[in-house]
Amino acid sequence: MFPPDAEFEAAFNTEFEDVEEMQADGSNEEAVMLQWRAKLKHFLILSSAGKPIYSRHGDDQLITNYIGVVQTIISFYQSTNDTLRGFTAGDVRFVVVSKGPLNLVAISRLPESDSQLRGQLDALYMQILSTLTLPSMERMFAARANYDLRRPLQGTETLLSALADGFTRGSPSTLLSALECLKLRKAHRQTINSTLLKTRSENLLYGLIVASGKLVSVVRPKKHSLHPGDLHLIFNMLFEAGSVKAGGGENWIPLCLPGFNNTGYLYMYVSFLDLEHPGEPVQERPKSREGDPDEVAILLISANKEGFFELRTMRDELVEQLQRNGSIDRIRSAVRQGRPRCTDIVPGTVLRHFLYKSRGNVQFFMPGFEPGFVGGLERRRLMTLYAHLHSSLHAKPASLKIHHEASTTYIALAWTTPLFELYAVAPASTSRQALALAANKVVQWVRREEERVFIIGGAVF
Repeated sequence: MFPPDAEFEAAFNTEFEDVEEMQADGSNEEAVMLQWRAKLKHFLILSSAGKPIYSRHGDDQLITNYIGVVQTIISFYQSTNDTLRGFTAGDVRFVVVSKGPLNLVAISRLPESDSQLRGQLDALYMQILSTLTLPSMERMFAARANYDLRRPLQGTETLLSALADGFTRGSPSTLLSALECLKLRKAHRQTINSTLLKTRSENLLYGLIVASGKLVSVVRPKKHSLHPGDLHLIFNMLFEAGSVKAGGGENWIPLCLPGFNNTGYLYMYVSFLDLEHPGEPVQERPKSREGDPDEVAILLISANKEGFFELRTMRDELVEQLQRNGSIDRIRSAVRQGRPRCTDIVPGTVLRHFLYKSRGNVQFFMPGFEPGFVGGLERRRLMTLYAHLHSSLHAKPASLKIHHEASTTYIALAWTTPLFELYAVAPASTSRQALALAANKVVQWVRREEERVFIIGGAVF
């Protein structure tokens, strides 16, 4: 659907490879610099004193000079009581977010808007807070302005890099600030919800069942919903970085959920299920592909730091009852079924792909990428189009609800109402009328299937 671009393809295919380390004698300096500059996207995090904290590409020896230049530019603006938000150099866009003692910088050659890049930097900042909490980080810098934050963050680089790489590959969840749910029959989800409520332990704050990075069920207090950004951090930890699962399937993790409360820790019991043997934790194994049957986790979150055994007991009772009432088999079946194709949703449709966001539920639905977008490169191009549609739609006056985009190979639509946002793409030969008709049929289908594709309300206590 998208025209070939050899230069972009070559860059994207090496984007996630590590940059070589610089030799002590500097003999490979030029080659290393070429590798580093060829990256489509960089994320830098530094302290307000100019100390490097994190870089997606390159080691300290490579990035120190760049950190120094960036810090000098930021400091110049701050000295004039101004805030640097972004600038362009050649075909590269620099976006800066300053939060207290931290400066976060996105450097991108991908066609994304400043607001989209800021959203990505905000997510990286939330990832740091999830490890440290805001008060503890502020105390560290209050005691010493040039504090080296890399020490308390040691071991979390994989989480930051998994997030960063997800943004570079193209993340519908981040673009839409929404979550994806596992498609299940309403009655089946209600059975899972009632089982969560029935087995809920006294000190449980939140309970979640997650499959293949999609939410299956959630139990929560009546007055507290989980922030999508907090859930994105948890999903990144479980399914992208792989660090939790590498521990053998069962973990007890102190973490801060910044969207819920950025000043203190909660405690998360995590148990991965082997759906072939649900009573047993998943044993350590290579990271699985999306849709593999072992990508299912039970997450039980409490404010009680001594609650490990209480929540483990809840997990055992929950799994036993889910097995007994057939829910495990239903989750297994839904995971293996995967996302439906566009033509499964609307037979004969002209659409090749779409994103539908339910604004009230802060959740989204999309079909599978097959057959038109099978590789990472094709998916990145599709997500680039969606990012462009998203920024065009949200940059328009509030009265303008529909935006069209066309090229020699595709025609696309962005449509927003108080209830939903829809982004859809079809071949260039499609007329606007046919595209609008296809989009309407998707909206009608989602309305019919709403309680299957979204979690509405969830289990509340």
